[in-house]
Amino acid sequence: MNKRMAYGVGSGVLALAAILAWRGCAPVFRNAAAARGGQSAKTVKMSAYEAQIKALAVIDESVILYRELAPLVPRGVTVLSALAVGPDDRLYIGSGRLLVVLSPQGDEIRRTVLNSDVTCLAADAQGTLYVGLGSTVQVLDTEGRQTVAFTGIGADAIITSIAATEDAVFVADARSQTVLRFTPDGVLRQTITGKTGHPDALGFIVPSPYFDIMLGQGDTLWIVNPGRHRLEEYTFQGERIDWWPELAGMAVESFCGCCNPAHVARLANGSIVTSEKGLSRVKVYSKRGEFRGVVAAPNQFDGSELSHDLAVDSKDRILMVDADRLQIRVFELK
Repeated sequence: MNKRMAYGVGSGVLALAAILAWRGCAPVFRNAAAARGGQSAKTVKMSAYEAQIKALAVIDESVILYRELAPLVPRGVTVLSALAVGPDDRLYIGSGRLLVVLSPQGDEIRRTVLNSDVTCLAADAQGTLYVGLGSTVQVLDTEGRQTVAFTGIGADAIITSIAATEDAVFVADARSQTVLRFTPDGVLRQTITGKTGHPDALGFIVPSPYFDIMLGQGDTLWIVNPGRHRLEEYTFQGERIDWWPELAGMAVESFCGCCNPAHVARLANGSIVTSEKGLSRVKVYSKRGEFRGVVAAPNQFDGSELSHDLAVDSKDRILMVDADRLQIRVFELK
């Protein structure tokens, strides 16, 4: 845990933040006196944990900036893992080995069975779709036909995110903790390590398989540095040009756990939407990392620790995967 996690957190949640691990926000409390009074240590830990989580789950209504619309429900799916928005606001949804394409109204356009589980998705401006399949990337044309598969990533790669332009495709690999730049036809051109552009650029810290990227405004790429609880902005050539302060902590404006945010998306004005694993919170920040408000509070979820992939459509509505409810939830500014 870095020092910044330990400071700026209220004394009531300091112990909570100290032992956050892969699962997100999982506190342990010790109370020997209570145990001696007849309660088991396990009971004390669980009751304290539940009390803290219950307190954190409710957020003041004044900072919740969005209202929820009717969800989109893909037909006959048993799992949801990935989401992307393409031209004309078509939705591309990963469901195990299924790729489901929906209209903006939720009507199914087609579904395709792939040879592995979908881990992430990205569509370029022309509608070409790039599908992360564990350790490789499969390209689908605008009619859903499979074309090229990328090589040069490595058989043990863990592909967690893709961002695509007309002439460059960026692939985040949580295993190597790097971002790979390919041509659209799958030729590897560059590896971005996060170690250039500033003396503080020491690389990406990726303790768990959550390592998200997205296109910025202009020819820039935002990369989540999850172990440092912040976003960093890079040129397409891999030089770091901007970065957020580290925002580790349990407060609503911070990111909890070993490694958050888990997913990001960008609004038209450059503001950035984030979602956390562990303690489910969806929030909006300025481009510079200033907290703006909440999209969805923890008490709006069903209580699991699953992460929530994000996308933004042309109307600046925020779309979110809810794997518990098997829905694409939709939020608009109040």
